[in-house]
Amino acid sequence: MIFDILVAERSNYEVGKQRAATLKEYYPEDLNYFMSPMEGQDYISAATAHKRMMLIDNICSGFVDEVQGFADEAGIEPEKIICYANSYHNAPHCCQFGVLPVNTSDGHFYVGRSYEYFVRDERSLCITRVTGKPKHMGFSLQNAGRMDGMNEYGLVVSMSSTAYLKPLGGDGCEFWVAIRALLDRCKDVYEARCLFEEIPLCTNANFLVADASNQVAVFEAASFASDKKRLSVRKPFGGLLVATNHYVSHEMKEFDEYHFWHSEMRYSSVMNSLLRDAPDLDDEKIRNLLSTPYPNGPCCHYYSSGMGTLRSMIFDVTEKKLKVSFGPPDRNPWHEVDIDAPVGLQEIVCKYDDVKIENPEQFWREMD
Repeated sequence: MIFDILVAERSNYEVGKQRAATLKEYYPEDLNYFMSPMEGQDYISAATAHKRMMLIDNICSGFVDEVQGFADEAGIEPEKIICYANSYHNAPHCCQFGVLPVNTSDGHFYVGRSYEYFVRDERSLCITRVTGKPKHMGFSLQNAGRMDGMNEYGLVVSMSSTAYLKPLGGDGCEFWVAIRALLDRCKDVYEARCLFEEIPLCTNANFLVADASNQVAVFEAASFASDKKRLSVRKPFGGLLVATNHYVSHEMKEFDEYHFWHSEMRYSSVMNSLLRDAPDLDDEKIRNLLSTPYPNGPCCHYYSSGMGTLRSMIFDVTEKKLKVSFGPPDRNPWHEVDIDAPVGLQEIVCKYDDVKIENPEQFWREMD
């Protein structure tokens, strides 16, 4: 399994062109993916794409310019880029947690993240330095969108999907646009909350947001209909905060239907591990936790069932540093990522084992 670290800078338009040029040279199949309609569907109309472009540009200025640069380099109309397909909805399995300095032996504030999904997924860590905006590093989704990341101010944003069997309702902004907007526009949790309340979210997800002033919160978002949306804020308890793939806040209970059994198991195992090691947690213990196989930890190898660890991340919010394990951390080393790395592309090959599950529903129930 191959990952890449892509470093691009200058204007949004030029960043988009650099991204497409890199794909053309090294990953032509990936380039075709971003230029094709969703499987079983046709391209959305130009009018619908334009409407979505206007919405996204209002939320995250420069996003549309970045897509335009990508489209120009790829030789395709921007409205045919896959990120404008409004039926798109990703449902990965993720675990995320915040550990405040009161629980660490070195006085640092850490955010841990584990991302589980199928092997066929975007595997690009983008370090982006757009002129006039805070530089940031995070994994891409739909090219210009982000799944997670940290900007130069120490603002960390990550997410985990929720309510898989509930359809998204109403127009609005998907999580990968919202996360890019947060990284581009916010310095701290307060500004992130203001932006969340401003933008029309259209997503079912838990967003963990942390900042360098030791603030952290989970924003639980539900969007089941245009008139049935809700955003709840969950704060840490005892200096710890965990989120997996279900809602925890009392205000969100009516929306918490059909979540996977293993979401509760991962939530409990991670929280119990953190409680057991507090107040002596540090970088090494967090790495060990993220490397612990399910059901005692979040690390999984069930790729064919959409439950394989593609990456694990440790954000040292205090030092504004990032460590990444590309692939499952019980099989691969940790890499330090430098937000000021030189422009260019770096490939990383990781090891993984795919454990087949014959009856997934029965398997997860027995494991729980």
